[in-house]
Amino acid sequence: MSKKRNPDTDAFYQKLMSATNAIGANHFTPQAEEEVKVNIRPDDKISPGMFKPDPLNPGHYKAHSVTIRAMRKDLFVAGSDEFLDLEKPYTCQKCRQNLDLQFWTFCPYCEAPFPADTEAL
Repeated sequence: MSKKRNPDTDAFYQKLMSATNAIGANHFTPQAEEEVKVNIRPDDKISPGMFKPDPLNPGHYKAHSVTIRAMRKDLFVAGSDEFLDLEKPYTCQKCRQNLDLQFWTFCPYCEAPFPADTEAL
């Protein structure tokens, strides 16, 4: 059975697959070199929008429950440039925090939804 993907995740993937390098060749390949899963444990003592290393689980993190809910579940790392190819700067209209929409489904600081007219990446 095929896993249903989020339309925004598909948009991120299509943007990476359309990127070209200096000679016009595809910059990325559809085969993942490595898939990494990171555990993030809820801890509401941590400020929303922030992460801290989890002392009980080295290599993992703790975050406020709102931050965890706001995170995109599928993130891409595109080579050594990491997330620059997918960067989508946005300033929350409610709390004025600067965000990168590639990481969030709503504001992790104030829980405001993103406007419906925010274009897909």
